[in-house]
Amino acid sequence: MKAAVISEQGLRPTMEDAHFLDLDFGREGWVYGGVYDGHNGFYAAQYAADIIHTIFLDKYGSGLKPRRAFIQSYEEVSAALAFQESGAAAADFFIADGNIFTANAGDCRAIVVSQKIVTQLTTDHRLDNPEEEARVRATGATIGYPYVFVGQRGLMTTRAVGDQHFRHVGVISTPSLNEHRISADDLLLICACDGLWDYMTNEEVAGLAREETDPDRVLASLRKKVFTNRMGTDNLTIIAVSLG
Repeated sequence: MKAAVISEQGLRPTMEDAHFLDLDFGREGWVYGGVYDGHNGFYAAQYAADIIHTIFLDKYGSGLKPRRAFIQSYEEVSAALAFQESGAAAADFFIADGNIFTANAGDCRAIVVSQKIVTQLTTDHRLDNPEEEARVRATGATIGYPYVFVGQRGLMTTRAVGDQHFRHVGVISTPSLNEHRISADDLLLICACDGLWDYMTNEEVAGLAREETDPDRVLASLRKKVFTNRMGTDNLTIIAVSLG
C-alpha cells in the first residue's frame, strides 16, 4: 500500500493537529493510522497520536476484537488526560486481512473512495447530529449552537478524548465504530480533520481523488483546493492510503 500525509498549520496562530501512520506493523502487514484535532491546547492531540495505537495493538494482540480494542483504547487515553484541560477529536483506522476497522470521537472523518461511490466510515459528533444533541441536552447543558458551553468555554464536538471540563454535560470519549470490507472497486482511504471537511464535501473530495488516484497528488490537490480556492484557515491534516 502507498500512502501520503500532509499536516499544516494554515492561518491559525497555533498548530494543534497531530497524526500517526504506520504501513507495516511488525511482520503482519497491518496498517494503522490516526488523525487528532486538538483544542484548548496541543497536549491531548499529541498524546493520542503517541499512545492510542500502542494500547490498541496491545489489546488486539491479546485477543480482543478490533471494536473492543478501540473502545478501551479511547477510554484509557481519555482517562489519562483527565489531569489537564485540552482535548482532541480523533479518527483511527486499522487495516488487516482485507478489512478497514475505524473508530472516531468528534468531527475527524474517514471515507473510502471507490470508482463510483464514496462511503463514510465514521460518524460526525456535533450538535447537528440529532442523537448527539439529544444526549447533551438531556444533561441540562447550556447550548449556544454550534457549541456546548460550560461557563465561558464552548466546545463544538460532542465526543472527544480528554476534555474533562465537559464530561458532566454529555461530552463522552466512547468512539463510534465501523468495519468496511475492501472491494476491487475501492481506490483510496482518506482520513482527515475538519480542516478538510468544513470546506469540502465527501463527494467533492472523492471526485478529486478519482482524477488523481496517487496519494501524493491527491493530497497536493486537496491542499490547494482548501487553502487557495476555498480560503481555508484551519489546521489541515490528511492521510491518504491507496487501496488498489
